[in-house]
Amino acid sequence: MKKIILLVLALLVLVGAGVGGYVMFGPKAQKEGEEHVEEKPKKKERTGPPVFVQVGPMIVPVLGAKTVEQNIMITISLEVDDDAARDQVRQQSPRLVDAYVQALYGGIDKGQVIDGQVLNIPALKTKLMETTEKVLGPDVAHDVLIQSVSQRPVY
Repeated sequence: MKKIILLVLALLVLVGAGVGGYVMFGPKAQKEGEEHVEEKPKKKERTGPPVFVQVGPMIVPVLGAKTVEQNIMITISLEVDDDAARDQVRQQSPRLVDAYVQALYGGIDKGQVIDGQVLNIPALKTKLMETTEKVLGPDVAHDVLIQSVSQRPVY
């Protein structure tokens, strides 16, 4: 009988904690007559042709079980709006290259950007764009253009 009372008491405490958490952190109720409107940030209008900034080349070794299996050399360009953004990208170029190499090592290790021995170019482009937004911030670079990819096995 004592065990059943303790079990019921523990369940009541858990239910109470769940309800309290929902009330405290759950969805907020809207007041009557108040509309919930999410404002989307407006993108800057491009005034001229896009500007491209070359980043790289980057050399990333693909590590196997004990040795380097192949070397991948990648050259990319970033599409930006104007010369001010191009200067910002050039100033951040060392940070970008470092972040790209780290992201590629992680992507290769997890198998996100490489299928067996061949690079998955769309996944590579997505990974590079995510990394670009982390380093430069959103809406600085609009696209990552992969100019060249070279994979060479190590003998």
